Amino acid sequence: MRTLIVSCAVITVFTIGACSVAKKSAHKPPKVASAPAPVVTTAPRMAPSVHSTDGIYPPDTAELTALQQTHKDVTMQTLKLGYKLYTGVCTNCHQAQSIYQRPVSKWPEILTAMAKEAKITEAQKDAIYKYVLAIKATQPE
Repeated sequence: MRTLIVSCAVITVFTIGACSVAKKSAHKPPKVASAPAPVVTTAPRMAPSVHSTDGIYPPDTAELTALQQTHKDVTMQTLKLGYKLYTGVCTNCHQAQSIYQRPVSKWPEILTAMAKEAKITEAQKDAIYKYVLAIKATQPE
């Protein structure tokens, strides 16, 4: 008899606990839809140095737009390839060199010499050159 009473008490406690959990989940406050995130528009970057002090950073629309002033056919794909090669193939032998420290007039000579060492194609060399030109075109004064 005593075992039966204890068993009934355990079953009663278990049942009450289960009902309590069911009631709590049934009475959740309705979700309130949050307001959509505000649309943020940003002006083109004026100082690439916020990305790096050496001019080595992934190109964005500011670089593309600046270079398209003189190279109408350049695409973002070309600039991204140039960046990938500059930070990949070029750094297999040495650390990436600051783009800001060398004038535009020196880059063809540098790239011609390095292209032989890196064994890159003319198209790859051109992509690196256009990437460098794009960074130089937005170089801070």
